[in-house]
Amino acid sequence: MHKFKGGLRLVGDETGDCFVFCQELKKHCDELGVTFKFGVAIDRLHVEGGKIRAVKTDQGDFEFDNVLVSMGSYSKELLKAIDISIPVYPVKGYSLTVPITDSQYAPMSTVMDETYKVAVTRLGGRIRAAGTAELNGYNLDLPKVRTETITHVVHDLFNQGCELSQADYWTGLRPMTPDGTPVVGRTGVQGLYLNTGHGTLGWTMSCGSAAVIADIMSGDKTEIDSQDLSVQRYQ
Repeated sequence: MHKFKGGLRLVGDETGDCFVFCQELKKHCDELGVTFKFGVAIDRLHVEGGKIRAVKTDQGDFEFDNVLVSMGSYSKELLKAIDISIPVYPVKGYSLTVPITDSQYAPMSTVMDETYKVAVTRLGGRIRAAGTAELNGYNLDLPKVRTETITHVVHDLFNQGCELSQADYWTGLRPMTPDGTPVVGRTGVQGLYLNTGHGTLGWTMSCGSAAVIADIMSGDKTEIDSQDLSVQRYQ
């Protein structure tokens, strides 16, 4: 622990497992009668007469009265085909997950290494470390030169608490906008709505964004001011 020279303790910060959250959320949705379609590749949106008509997929066409596009970094490409332009760009990040072998040497919650801009957190019996912001299109390769930084941070700070030889690496694309503000609201196409561009804060803002877009799609007044989230600010 001699490497720690000082830090800021933010008592309001919280850490959670978004995968477990999504699993539990699905259970609640199932009880409400929601139908999920997994493993379906979306090819394009079918718009006719200024209105959304269907979603074309590798498993056929699905017709809807309303469609919400919430595809992260891939929203931009899907919308571009129907002449809707949003400045959402994929910013690549990397993570590793490793089992804890000695909890007394593992982080209790989240630690941010400001030198390398890597966040290290504890997820039950695992350590998760994530960082890096790379502009490389939609590339999902895992080059060692990129994962070395997060490996170094975990080794440097918590090597006694985990087994790095068992580390599992992952990469993903953050859907970033120029000012960090997500795009949430209706488009110029009747029945087509957006909820994307949340950058590094997708889970953090997920419930608030869901409440906003649910109100908009239902025609209700939003409890959260949504004026600055509108896609129209980019048109």
